[in-house]
Amino acid sequence: MPKQQQGLQVIQHMGLTYRVMQSAFSGRVGHALPRWRILLALHECGQCSQKHLAERCRLDPASLTRQLQAMEKLGWIARAVDPQDNRLTNASLTPAGQAVVNDALPRRAAFFEESLKGLSAADIDTLNRVLSVLEQNFLHAAADKPSQG
Repeated sequence: MPKQQQGLQVIQHMGLTYRVMQSAFSGRVGHALPRWRILLALHECGQCSQKHLAERCRLDPASLTRQLQAMEKLGWIARAVDPQDNRLTNASLTPAGQAVVNDALPRRAAFFEESLKGLSAADIDTLNRVLSVLEQNFLHAAADKPSQG
């Protein structure tokens, strides 16, 4: 099979695998991946600006705002204007939000353990290396996109 066709199959397989992983994660952990990334970031960082959260969670600001609004309505997070810079809005977990994270962390750990069954440490290292190369290639491809006009 030609390299280009193999590459197409790999990229399509990777996309399918990611979608399956997202669905399985949500079902097992109880939270969609974007929401979980926000909860985990706030758990690890404490109070955090929305700008920093968007960068850390790799979410566009509008998506992040929608997620934060929904979690605020659930009582899981609180938001407030940054006292040092009123252009920034900070978010933090409430005690209820921290309880949600604490409840989900063991399920997350079990999900990851189960997901990596059958892979050696060397397999995982190789996979990480390959994914890093692909990520850089995707970033370069996005930066080199042809102009539309």
